[in-house]
Amino acid sequence: MQGKGSVSLNVATVGIMSALMAVLSYASIVVPPPLGSIDASSVLIFLVAVLYGPVIGVSVTCIGQFIGKGLLISFYGYPAVFIPGVVAVRGVEALLVGIISRKLFKGGYGLEALAMIIGVLWETVGFVIADLYLFGAAAITTVLTIVDLVWVPFGIAAIAYVRTAFKAEYLDEHLGILGSRTRWALLIGSLSFIVCCWILIFLAGVMGLQMAPLFPS
Repeated sequence: MQGKGSVSLNVATVGIMSALMAVLSYASIVVPPPLGSIDASSVLIFLVAVLYGPVIGVSVTCIGQFIGKGLLISFYGYPAVFIPGVVAVRGVEALLVGIISRKLFKGGYGLEALAMIIGVLWETVGFVIADLYLFGAAAITTVLTIVDLVWVPFGIAAIAYVRTAFKAEYLDEHLGILGSRTRWALLIGSLSFIVCCWILIFLAGVMGLQMAPLFPS
C-alpha cells in the first residue's frame, strides 16, 4: 500500500507506539543514581527507528520516554532533571539508528545491528556527558549504560518477526504513512523538544537544581 496515508493513521501509529514506549520505559529495574533505572525500551527504539524510519522513531521515543520516565522518576523521587535527560539522549539515539539504518546503509540485518550499536554508544556517551556536567566525577559510573548493547540481538529478532508477520521490509512504506508535511512537522517538533531538553539540562546545572526532585516534599 503506497501513498501519503491519512491523518488518523499517522496519529494512531505515533500514539500507539508512544504508549508502548511509555510502558516499557516505566517498567524498569530501579537502581541508585546516576543510572536511575534499567529497562527494555531500547528494543522498541530500535524497532521503530528501523521499521518506521528516523522521523517516527525520534517522535515516538521523545513522547514515550518523556511520559514513562516522567512517571517513574516522580514515583521514586529522583531528580527532575532526569526527565529531560532521557529525552535529550534517547531522542538523539533513535534519530541516529533511523538515519544510519534507513538513509546511509539501507538493507541488511548486519548493518541494522551496526546502527543499533552506534546508537547505544551515543546513548552511553550522551548520558556520561550530561551526568558529569550535572553530578561531577562520581557520575562516571553512568558508563555502565553500555550494557544496553545486550538489547541489540533482541532488537534484530523483533524486527525480523515483525517483517515476517507483515510481509514487508519497512512499515512506513508498506502502510503508506507520513506525507511530506507530516514528516516535517514531526521532525521539527521532535528536534525542538530535544533542544529544549538539552537547554533544561544546562540551566539545571547553572542554577544548581540538578538534585531537585520532581515533587519536593
